[in-house]
Amino acid sequence: MKKTFYYRFNKIDICLILLLAELLFICLMGLNHPILWLTLLLTTIVWGYKNIIKHAGVIITDENIKIDYSKPISWKDLKQAEIKTICLCGKDKKILSLVPKKNISYKYSYLQKNNCDFGPFPIPLYGLFSASDEKEIIELVSKKLKIK
Repeated sequence: MKKTFYYRFNKIDICLILLLAELLFICLMGLNHPILWLTLLLTTIVWGYKNIIKHAGVIITDENIKIDYSKPISWKDLKQAEIKTICLCGKDKKILSLVPKKNISYKYSYLQKNNCDFGPFPIPLYGLFSASDEKEIIELVSKKLKIK
């Protein structure tokens, strides 16, 4: 069994607003400023990368779980999972934090080592996945780990 859950970003975001503002600015200033065209192109690439390409957020298999770009971690190396409320940008958000066992053989990334209240293996439960995907992620994790 392999199940992949993809992030669902808002199409209208700060990047799109900047993109439209840059386009308006270029139209008002004239078309002779190459640096404006470059910033417009870069903003378009960033928006397209975020919103057109599908980004796998969680990949769950019978043997392991992979979150974002981290290396997969084996289910046997995890002790439990906790649903936590953390403060993100001044707002309370829910996450599903997977708690690893002590002294496992896993090469943590810098972000995993320094991730404050999130823990090294957090799964966001605040709208980056669809509600049905969040529910299914919790169900699949609960089959492998005890959730507090």
